[in-house]
Amino acid sequence: MRPIWAGVVVTVTALGLSACSGAHEQVREHTTARTRPAGRPTAGVDVPSLLNLSFDEMSQRVGPSQPLPAGFSDPTVAPMPQHNAPLDSMALFRRSGVALVVAYDYKTRRVNDLLLLGNNENELMSRANLQLGADRYLVLPVFRAHQPTELMGLRVLTTALNQ
Repeated sequence: MRPIWAGVVVTVTALGLSACSGAHEQVREHTTARTRPAGRPTAGVDVPSLLNLSFDEMSQRVGPSQPLPAGFSDPTVAPMPQHNAPLDSMALFRRSGVALVVAYDYKTRRVNDLLLLGNNENELMSRANLQLGADRYLVLPVFRAHQPTELMGLRVLTTALNQ
């Protein structure tokens, strides 16, 4: 009777191990495809694709520029009053619910940086198709000058030296 009992133990152990090994299950490949979470806004502007455009190319892609709102002041781009240094040219673009202030050099038409206006960082990142830690650009928060705890928007700067 002992050899039968040993055979049963070996058979049960073998069945138990094969049941837990996953060998009989279908192979499932794990994908890293990113999907948009439910409720995330789909309208927006692909800001990374705009970073290396001139002001005129941006106007063609995004639409006609608009004047800045009355009293608009970018707290990080202020003229130096002691030198009477002028600000570079700035224009406002609106597209798909995104307000975008573009600072550019009037003579060369080269875009210096983009400022997305809004007070919700996550929504701005989503609507502008931006990712933190991207290689091609840097995203910086911009706070209001007279309310330094309130977000004014996000500044996007290209990181390429030759751009």
